[in-house]
Amino acid sequence: MYLGLDSSTQSLSAIVIDPTSGEVTCQLSINFGIDLPQYQAPSGFIAGGIVGEVHANPQMWLEALDLLFNRLAKITDLSKIKVISGSGQQHGSIYLDSSFSVRLAKLDSNKNLLEQLSPAFTRVTSPIWMDTSTGAECAEITASIGDSHEVCSRSGSIAIERFTGPQIRRFYKTAPNDYQRTCHIHLVSSFIASVIAGKSVSIDFGDGAGMNLLNLTDLTWDEKLLAATAPDLTEKLPSPASTTTIQGKISSYFVRKYGFSESCRCTLFTGDNPASLVGMGAT
Repeated sequence: MYLGLDSSTQSLSAIVIDPTSGEVTCQLSINFGIDLPQYQAPSGFIAGGIVGEVHANPQMWLEALDLLFNRLAKITDLSKIKVISGSGQQHGSIYLDSSFSVRLAKLDSNKNLLEQLSPAFTRVTSPIWMDTSTGAECAEITASIGDSHEVCSRSGSIAIERFTGPQIRRFYKTAPNDYQRTCHIHLVSSFIASVIAGKSVSIDFGDGAGMNLLNLTDLTWDEKLLAATAPDLTEKLPSPASTTTIQGKISSYFVRKYGFSESCRCTLFTGDNPASLVGMGAT
């Protein structure tokens, strides 16, 4: 069986597919507003943000993962899952300190993800695709590079408020000490994939293209865009890689806690927009 996950704005969903028959054998979804009301995010984000800020609580995504697998294990045999892949809402970003990788490697199945990983967050909330607070940062990045045409020729689009580059710049400007403590900046897709794999993994090309940071010509982080965004950004971003990259086997946390096979493999996750195009056959 193959397991696909999707961490969208309002929910975390799972679909299990039998590749032999092509049938969907199991589907399950955790609705953030209904199933995790303690986060007071009925639509998956924190209401009332100022000056265009729209953020979500990344702790909610961790708690949703445990809840999803707990329910999934009761209705399907997770030991039969051979490969896990998935997608995440595009443009959401998560900020973590140097302990993140160590915490992932030492996950204890007797505890939950929230209590073990939440201390690694250097930014308590995550800007998502609805955020429009970075107009000034977009203008600053554009001016530093030259003009909008040059930004677009490098990254595939002009500087966009919800894109990760401008969001990182705003974080650097408004909370420089927290930015300095940050060692890992992940997208929603690569964050969830990292938790599943038990290590900090790459950002895939498809989701990385929505950051105003990836050079679409050579598919590497663009040095000029990085410099225009924030200092020391090269060291904080995971390397970009193909979505089909196998990251290794699933974290032992999920093997012990939910009954996955130790041989279950994990791919990189991508953004929900690229994933939708693949699902429509636009490849």
